[in-house]
Amino acid sequence: MEVSVKNFGTIRNADVSIGGLTVITGENDTGKSTIGKILFSLVKAVARYEEDLEEVKEVRVTNEAQQAFFTLRRIVNIADNEIVRDMFHPRKVYGAFKLDKNKAYDERKELIAALSGAQALPRNIGTALTDSLNKIMAIMSEPDDTVYAMSRAVRKSFFSEFKDEIIQRGVESKCPAKISISDGASKLVDITWEKEGEHRFAFVDTLGYADATYVDSPAIIQYHQLVRMAKTQFENDPSRFSVPLHVKDLANKLTDSKYAVAGLESLIADSTPDTRFAVANLLGGMLSYDDDASDFMLDRNGYKISSNNIASGIKAIGILDMLVTGGNIRRNSLLVLDEPEVNLHPKWQVAYCEIVCELVSAGVDIIVTTHSPYIVEALRHHADKAGIENKFYLAQKVSECESEFRDISPDISIAIDALAAPLMKLNDESVEDFLN
Repeated sequence: MEVSVKNFGTIRNADVSIGGLTVITGENDTGKSTIGKILFSLVKAVARYEEDLEEVKEVRVTNEAQQAFFTLRRIVNIADNEIVRDMFHPRKVYGAFKLDKNKAYDERKELIAALSGAQALPRNIGTALTDSLNKIMAIMSEPDDTVYAMSRAVRKSFFSEFKDEIIQRGVESKCPAKISISDGASKLVDITWEKEGEHRFAFVDTLGYADATYVDSPAIIQYHQLVRMAKTQFENDPSRFSVPLHVKDLANKLTDSKYAVAGLESLIADSTPDTRFAVANLLGGMLSYDDDASDFMLDRNGYKISSNNIASGIKAIGILDMLVTGGNIRRNSLLVLDEPEVNLHPKWQVAYCEIVCELVSAGVDIIVTTHSPYIVEALRHHADKAGIENKFYLAQKVSECESEFRDISPDISIAIDALAAPLMKLNDESVEDFLN
């Protein structure tokens, strides 16, 4: 799958292939994380657009049913007529029509006829109620506006991750921000932002992922309770405590580890026992969510340790294990790992990369953003050893506010040299100071 991004945030131009292992390296503020957030947002938008379709219909039906209900209760004492109250309660109307619209329509039409026949309803009120039922039936019978619902879901998902900061800032010419995704000869998605908050959206087909997960910090284990109580940033409401969608999504998925049935070995092939043992040795036990303690606990032979007293490196590797045990990393899913080296010793960075490549071998597409030469070198080594598809990109500044992506897959030493340059410069300065 090919992703093309132009004039989006700090990215002037980026053409990236996704599938297997994708590694994006470079210095800070070059848009490394943007690619992963874009794909995460799109996968989530596709997953929830059907919910949005239902939400739109529910609002329209409920509004119509509400008017009918208020009209009816002025004529009929609903406290003494339970059938009328239940039949025309706005929320129950939508539920009934969703379950079986023809049956729901006929039952309410018969009730209106019975009330009119008993002279409990004036003729004009009966006609108005019937008109409302006809409108509700028409709404429920409408074909779904998939493009509108998808566009609405994309707007919400991108707002949650980027908060209307998509079009480039700090550049003289404000070019439209564009995202284009294709799979071989087939175009899947095209999105253009002429100005913030408004986009043109062309959708042909899904990206093919069942789900996406974005991991940017093991600190989520420390503040997961706060995150789970927060709202996602789907709407611009500064009065409410909110977090990006990927943070809330990760917090919810990690608590699924309490339903664990197997660890990383459930995805890692039987032919790689060394990796499974390495994972067990690194963790020194099993990390999972404990309902009683409302905390993530590391279980070491029956002795449980609170997340407050667990090393960040263990949390980082434990997150991978918990996502698998909860069933949230699986074949045909996308996993984005943003700068995993931050909390890992170089030795553990190499071990972490081996786990990542094993997951890719098991059918998980993974994007890793990093500025660690250990991570870059280890991922290339383990990817080649496992025989998995891999692509490496270097994000480089082309101006103070813009960057471009360069495909360095044939020669990752370009990235290694760039990442090691500050240390080499420091060594040169030390030698010069000594000689002087």
